[in-house]
Amino acid sequence: MNEHRVALIIINFNGKLHLAQCLESIFNQTYKNFSVIIVDNNSTDDSVRLIKENYPNIELIENKRNIGFGKAINQVLKQKLGGSDFKFFGVLNNDIKLDNRWLENLIEYSHKNPKAGILSGKILLYHWPKYINSTGVNINYSGCGWDRDFFELDEKCDRESGPVLAVTGCATLVRTEVFKQIGLYDHDYFMYYEDSDLCFRTWKYTEFTVDYVKDAIIYHKFSTSLGIFSVNKHFYIKRSRFIFILKNFPLSFVIKIFPGIISYEFDNFMWPLIKRLDFTNFFREFFIYLIFFSRFPFFVIKKLFGRKRAKKYDWWKMLHPTYFKSATKNINPEFVDIIKPHFKKYGTISNRVLMGINDAGIGSGWSNIINSIPRGRYLFNKGDCRFIIDYVKNKNYYLQIHYRNYENQGKKLSIYAGNFSTIVTLDYGWNTEFVKLPNSLIKDEELNIDLELVKKSHIFKDLFVNEISVLAEDSNLLRLV
Repeated sequence: MNEHRVALIIINFNGKLHLAQCLESIFNQTYKNFSVIIVDNNSTDDSVRLIKENYPNIELIENKRNIGFGKAINQVLKQKLGGSDFKFFGVLNNDIKLDNRWLENLIEYSHKNPKAGILSGKILLYHWPKYINSTGVNINYSGCGWDRDFFELDEKCDRESGPVLAVTGCATLVRTEVFKQIGLYDHDYFMYYEDSDLCFRTWKYTEFTVDYVKDAIIYHKFSTSLGIFSVNKHFYIKRSRFIFILKNFPLSFVIKIFPGIISYEFDNFMWPLIKRLDFTNFFREFFIYLIFFSRFPFFVIKKLFGRKRAKKYDWWKMLHPTYFKSATKNINPEFVDIIKPHFKKYGTISNRVLMGINDAGIGSGWSNIINSIPRGRYLFNKGDCRFIIDYVKNKNYYLQIHYRNYENQGKKLSIYAGNFSTIVTLDYGWNTEFVKLPNSLIKDEELNIDLELVKKSHIFKDLFVNEISVLAEDSNLLRLV
């Protein structure tokens, strides 16, 4: 097999916890003709020092600010497209682990299918690898995207390799010729939808295809609670979806579906926020629409006078024929080996609160972000939880809180349980906090715990949480290493 040279690009932002494992899986590839390039978007977690001290052969580009995903990739592409012999560019997240033959299988498929321009493999959930994260991406008429075969059992999924509308961007391989024909990543998105936009442009403006390769395996550290959005994530996804629609769908079709989108957005997002007097999130949501309406005329003019004629329309037939229901699969409580092996009945109080599944244990101070999709709740300023614990003498017990802090590092959370109290500092992003509880607290059958976000002023505070548990030190559900 002719060994084409490959450039593997990792965009890193505060990914120190994941980088070493990701890089180890890259350097263990059976296909060896590759170089690794990391673009760091101004990380503050010593990621750069980790790379410099342990991987001196990696080409490192350090940005002085977070310029976004697409722009960071384009930095590398602008340098390497013209003056190098790379035949493929791989774009990788830092929170993945690659099977040893991932790259070999993709290159082999590309030889057998020379029209395959963008390739991605079977993405499994890192923590539960018998379940699928993605075998490609479906997109419907309103621009909503979701992972194909999400949370299906791998052993029961007989999805064959072949063309797909789009692929998720956590581990893709792109022919150099694709970039030369359609250009680089569109940085208008900043984050989200860049990968789908690249796939759409490949289908529309080249003779290449986008392909799923079932033997190229990736393990992705995808949190099961990511189906619910933080406010920041919700903002960028919705903003990017609107941009994606305007850039990629026919103008006549956009005009046709425009009233339906407005009606759907008001009924499912704006009106529920008004009803519960959640004006903070209401104005955040309204701001997204202001951006959309302000940019709409410019996109229309660009489409009318600067549009590029598509070479083929296969992609339109591959769109999911729905408008506002994406058919995204929520994680079902029947998957007890993932959610909690020993739940006797969902909805009851136990030693674990999984938001949206058995949140009978939560009291006041909790709310959904926007709607009633399970797997996440916001803690508004303060809230309380109740637990029933099977106490075993001479064991240590921990309070475990899995959360996403989308505002800033250094947010503080006060924890009160009986006469016990402590304050923990919350890190940015998805994290798990552990607090060792006094044994005297656990002896009672029911335990009440109060949580309160520490405020330096009267500013409204919230925290996105998907799990609160009281676990024994030997529990396989305890994430403490």
